[in-house]
Amino acid sequence: MNTRMLVSRAAVTVATLGVVTAGSALQTAQAAAPATPAVFSAVGSAGELFPELNGVRIKAVGSDDVYLVLDGKRHLIPSSVTYGALFRSTDGIRLLLTADNIADGGPLTAYAYLARTADDATVYLVSNGLKREITPAAVDKFGFDWQKVRTTYDWVLADLPSAAPLV
Repeated sequence: MNTRMLVSRAAVTVATLGVVTAGSALQTAQAAAPATPAVFSAVGSAGELFPELNGVRIKAVGSDDVYLVLDGKRHLIPSSVTYGALFRSTDGIRLLLTADNIADGGPLTAYAYLARTADDATVYLVSNGLKREITPAAVDKFGFDWQKVRTTYDWVLADLPSAAPLV
């Protein structure tokens, strides 16, 4: 995909989803965009990656399923218990016409959680047998709840393989 197409697609996504992303071309496109509708539409082919949506929680019209976008893919949040263990509230969930055009990354683990050790303030998302470091900015961007971070033993996190950090 060339740069012009990428900027054009990102501008359409920003305009239709109301997502704030870095980059002067995207910010300019967002500023020129009309008011964001109540229901959003991700523009793209079925199974496409949307890295510009990382950190956004989405829900399709007519569905109770809520997804978290990580690495441009939608990941099902499997239950209200898992949702409650990760996020501050349901505020910020974006309503989509369909989520089918966003690549499916599989569900988060039931009972996924936020963790740190007593000796280290680094916070991790623990899910699917992996730990992912979460920067302080990402905690707020993703809507994670600082008060739900568990303190665990060093060896628990040390034994988990690392995945790309969430920024």
